[in-house]
Amino acid sequence: MKSLKIVHCGIFNHNVNGSFFYGLDRKISHGLIQNGHFVYEFSYRDVERNLRICGLKNSGLKKMNDKLVDICKNINADVLLLGKAEKIYPQTLIKLKKILPNLKIALWYVDHLEEKKDFFDKFELIDAFFYANALNLEKLSLKYKNTIFSFFPNISDEAFDKKLNLEKTTDIIYIARDYKEDVRHKFALLLDEFCKKEGINHKIYASLGNPAIFGNDFHIAVNQAKIAINFNRDDELECTTSKKLLGASDRMAQFLGCGTCTFSPKIAGFEKLYEYKKDIVYFDNPQDCFSKIKEYLKDDKYAKIAKHGRERTLDIANAKRTTKFMLETLFGLNFGENYEWREFMYKNGEKI
Repeated sequence: MKSLKIVHCGIFNHNVNGSFFYGLDRKISHGLIQNGHFVYEFSYRDVERNLRICGLKNSGLKKMNDKLVDICKNINADVLLLGKAEKIYPQTLIKLKKILPNLKIALWYVDHLEEKKDFFDKFELIDAFFYANALNLEKLSLKYKNTIFSFFPNISDEAFDKKLNLEKTTDIIYIARDYKEDVRHKFALLLDEFCKKEGINHKIYASLGNPAIFGNDFHIAVNQAKIAINFNRDDELECTTSKKLLGASDRMAQFLGCGTCTFSPKIAGFEKLYEYKKDIVYFDNPQDCFSKIKEYLKDDKYAKIAKHGRERTLDIANAKRTTKFMLETLFGLNFGENYEWREFMYKNGEKI
């Protein structure tokens, strides 16, 4: 593939002073650059905030959208890559397609797909949509014609997800912002009760009234833990009832990438990426999780899982490989590798 000029419009969080430097936006930019492409980062939320009139929320939206058009035009961009981009108007994409008729537009997304109509209107205008949950991709492709809908994995990359070789001073770490209203709060309560009863040294962040943790402190805390537990907003306490297909969080990718033994609810399709009891430990429900915690803490069984999990995730889901897949998909090229998630790609309601 020739070297491309890519405008990456994402949430780079300039206003938090590097505390989320390991975010997926930066990992994607990093991978694109590794593949030999020029990347111009456009932090659309920060730009909109700086363009506000008297600080009024969203009053800078039009100027921000106009600025994005000018940037793409001045660069003569080959690709506009959107990350979430809920503040980017559909009309902005229409305008860009007129100015730059050869421009490819792709959108990547990793959160719950709960957005306003304007967001979904963009599906009619983009060339490809990359989502970190394969469950509804076929249905979306049937509704929004001529757009490619594809799964892509959350990225683990050694440039960001550091193994620090610290002493393991914590048995269990759990990080999940639950706002006290969803299943993550229930899971955190059960985990906290179990660990206290069993005398297991544990740390819970961003839940049960505990503060969140970011920046290098996040990496230190994860590296000091023997086991990190991943449990997401769209999981269920009885894991087999959750509506997910290959769906996981960037936090899980960070746990794996840092070389910490990772526990996760069973996720349909995930065996294609991570092998049970070799790369990761899956559980069926909280009771199964707690039983396996005791099993894997005993005799340091967690250490081998941690090592294999890191090796596996850095091999299959690194930034360079994942973004190479995204561009090959966007441009309809023959795939240079046998991507483990290749089958979860649809157009017009059919697998491609």
